[in-house]
Amino acid sequence: MAYFVKQSHRAPAVTSPVPVDESLPRACIIGAGSSGIAAAKQLYLAGVPFDCFEKGRDIGGTWVLDNSNGQSACYDTLEINTSCPRMAFSDFPMPEDYPPYARHDQVRAYFEQYVDHFGFRDTITFDTTVQDVSRSADGRWDVRISGPGGTETRTYDAVLVANGHHWDPRWPEPAYPGTFDGEQIHAHDYRSGEQLAGRDVVVVGAGNSAMDIAVESSLVARTTTWSVRRTEWVLRKFLLGRPSDQVALPGWLPWWVTAARLRLGAAYAGSMTKYGLPAPTHKPGQSHPVQSDRIRERLDAGAITARPGIERLDGDRVVFVDGTDAPADLIVWATGYRVSFPFLAPDLVSPHDNDLPLWKRTVHPDLPGLYFIGLVQAIGAVMPIAEAQSAWIADTLAGRYVPPAGDVVRRQMDAEHRRDKRQFYASPRHTMEVDFDHYLWDLDRERKAGRARAATRTPSLGSAAGPAASASVAAAAPTSGGGGVRRTLARVLLGAARWRAVGEVPQRAVLVGAPHTSNWDWVLTILLAWRYGIDIRLLVKKELFVGPLGWLLRRTGAVALDRKNPSATIKALLAEAEGDDPWLLGLAAEGTRSRGEYWKSGFYRIARQTGLPITLAFIDAPSRTVGWGPTFHPTGDVRADMDLVRAFYTDKTGIRPDDFTPPRLREED
Repeated sequence: MAYFVKQSHRAPAVTSPVPVDESLPRACIIGAGSSGIAAAKQLYLAGVPFDCFEKGRDIGGTWVLDNSNGQSACYDTLEINTSCPRMAFSDFPMPEDYPPYARHDQVRAYFEQYVDHFGFRDTITFDTTVQDVSRSADGRWDVRISGPGGTETRTYDAVLVANGHHWDPRWPEPAYPGTFDGEQIHAHDYRSGEQLAGRDVVVVGAGNSAMDIAVESSLVARTTTWSVRRTEWVLRKFLLGRPSDQVALPGWLPWWVTAARLRLGAAYAGSMTKYGLPAPTHKPGQSHPVQSDRIRERLDAGAITARPGIERLDGDRVVFVDGTDAPADLIVWATGYRVSFPFLAPDLVSPHDNDLPLWKRTVHPDLPGLYFIGLVQAIGAVMPIAEAQSAWIADTLAGRYVPPAGDVVRRQMDAEHRRDKRQFYASPRHTMEVDFDHYLWDLDRERKAGRARAATRTPSLGSAAGPAASASVAAAAPTSGGGGVRRTLARVLLGAARWRAVGEVPQRAVLVGAPHTSNWDWVLTILLAWRYGIDIRLLVKKELFVGPLGWLLRRTGAVALDRKNPSATIKALLAEAEGDDPWLLGLAAEGTRSRGEYWKSGFYRIARQTGLPITLAFIDAPSRTVGWGPTFHPTGDVRADMDLVRAFYTDKTGIRPDDFTPPRLREED
């Protein structure tokens, strides 16, 4: 389902201090804005030792008007662009009496309540600036801080960067030609209509802040001109009386479905070209959505004059590329922000044009123990994403999560980065863009998969940083294959057939599927692998690779089994497996119609020959059930091993077969 927080989701208040496990890696959180407090709460409840440093005296970051840290971009009319149930943290809904889109002061109060509800206010150190973060000699992180007690350096196993990305103003680069006699400010320095009253104002930019400032200017200024170089699709905040973002879809759906929803919203809102703005050069969904219900109202009233991009500045006027001009004694540049980390050396982390590729927008694969929280531009709110990232990191630090191998992490990161670049038009604004619901769904999948890996193996620590370092160096099972379209197709087909799954699904594993499979069982095996995100390589008899069936088998990654020399086929297949410890997942795609009397022995024999583990699984056609079980190494005692398999099958189905030893194994042993 799409993300939506209800009042019933509120977690009980934490009224007693949570014990700290000093044996776990120690972490440092930079910032106590929305992302920083999300991280602090997760580490606190997980018992992870940490320090959280906030430059000012306030909680809430950019949502605090005149924040004492001097970095907030908040202004007096600011309200959220994501409705309350879609912005709230998953276990702490916003108050019922809040409007659909809360004001900045209500958001600040909500964050204060959040910190007190979960009891971690004492973990935040205020009025303390992080001046430098650098690698220590042992691979950990030295953090230099400056506060009321002076300057000191502390060493941590992990650093969680949550300093936000709406505080370092981006001015036009290069500057527009000409000279200007009036005042110029960035939207970051705008606070209220008092700065605009009685003036000739030109607001430059196409984002939410630009429209908010232009609307306010139209109420108090002498003239208001809105200059837009690249027109955006301006959506409405309400659709048929409801917040428009609540018309949301499950995150597992492919991107084109979300894009189609945004296009419908754009069509409903209507074009901006009638106000003199150029037509957008991109489709809805190819840029970060902007919303305003009042900008059209003020344009229709003639209180705002829309103009294209600026050509030059000319004393007390601004000249636009269409040859028109406008009087101006104040220009408000709503031209976005730079992603920057003043405490990280440029040779360590240096985003070029805001572009900083990260795995799941969180992990830098070359800097173990360094995490980035909330460094996203979401089609939705950042807060739930920061919460999910923080829960993931808490699992990592507590040893409950093990990542894939480093090469898999890099391959995933590169693929996701290329995908996001294809989905959105190229600009510094879109280097961090993610689809809100899909991101949460995908990260939840990875978190569950990493927990399954942690339950079956010991992570490779790689350095003194312990579990904090494992996010980029631990070797584990390879990642799943398949795209969103395949998963959707499999979900629909299996759902229509009312198939169900029992047990913990090993979503990140190599599936060596169904040796000697015949008939159409392999189709079901493939659908199940797609449905649960497993990387599948079917072993199929050579004689089936003919005609249309053979073409389809090759398209699904099947491998022709040389029955005269099966070990050669197995070895070649395993050589392709990613990671240094691939798994075999034994899936009985055939024979379970007779309730376990003729289970295939191929997986068991392969596991014995190679020494690799085998994960129990079965497909029971009569009950339409796929079952997933524990991982074990064959002992060589066939009867004892089959007793384990029998117990697993009986536990998942309630049916106890009389004999669970395949005839071939009985003959061999």
